[in-house]
This record gives sequence, C-alpha cells and structure tokens, in this order.
Amino acid sequence: MFFSTLFTLFGLGALCWILFNLAVYALPFAIGLTSGMYLYETGQGVFLSIIAGLFIGGFVAALGEFAFDRIRWAPLKLAIGLIYAVPAGIAGFHAAKGLAEFGSAGAATITLLSWLGALIIGCTAWARVSGWSEVNAMSDPHPHRSFDEH
Repeated sequence: MFFSTLFTLFGLGALCWILFNLAVYALPFAIGLTSGMYLYETGQGVFLSIIAGLFIGGFVAALGEFAFDRIRWAPLKLAIGLIYAVPAGIAGFHAAKGLAEFGSAGAATITLLSWLGALIIGCTAWARVSGWSEVNAMSDPHPHRSFDEH
C-alpha cells in the first residue's frame, strides 16, 4: 500500500514535470510536431518524420535563444521574447486549468490557478529563450579581456 502511494506520487510528479517542460517549449514543440506530421503525410516515412520534427523543433528553440542573445534593439528583442512566451503562456493556462479541474476546485480557484500557471510558464519560457544573457553579461563587464589586461 505504501509503495503504491509512493509510485503514484512519483508518477504524477513526473507527468507534471513533462507537462511543464512541454508548455515552456510550446512554440518549438508545435513547429516540430507540425513539420513531422506534414512530412509523414507526404509519404516520407515514420523514421524521417520523427527525426526531422525533432531537428526542426530543436532548431527553432536554438534560433530563438541565438537571436535573443545577438540582437540588441529592444523592440525586436521584446518581439522575439513574446513570440516564444505567449504560446507557452497559453499552454500553461490550459495545463493549469486541466490540473485544477482534475482536483475539483471551485470556479474562482480554477480561474486563479489557470492565470497563475500562464504567468509562471510564460515567464519561464521568456527566461529560457533569453538564456539569462543579460545577467551573465553583467557579472563580467569585460568578458573578452584576459587577466593580464586588467
């Protein structure tokens, strides 16, 4: 009985972790899944469709981090961050709503938890696409200099 409860809690925690990570990477996941399904529907085969979908999704995630890190113009940086954070926030809203409804909470509680989930997952997506580049840049004001030049 004890181990059954322990495994159930572990499984539920693992599923929530997977759901959280999929929600944070909602845009790359959706683009990778859509491209993989398109390739499968055009007759490219299951293996190629899966590999290409994983590659394209990873490329979109890396492209967002690279673009966010290299671009210095604030409005464009804001647009890139929003392109990744808004779909993640929408996915987080629906994921939190589903979990709150599963727990049979009241309507106001479900709405509050849904918006809280959207905010947390949207902010996490923003932080991951930004790669914390501004924080790392502020810790070392001259990253290109060696110790001898100081």
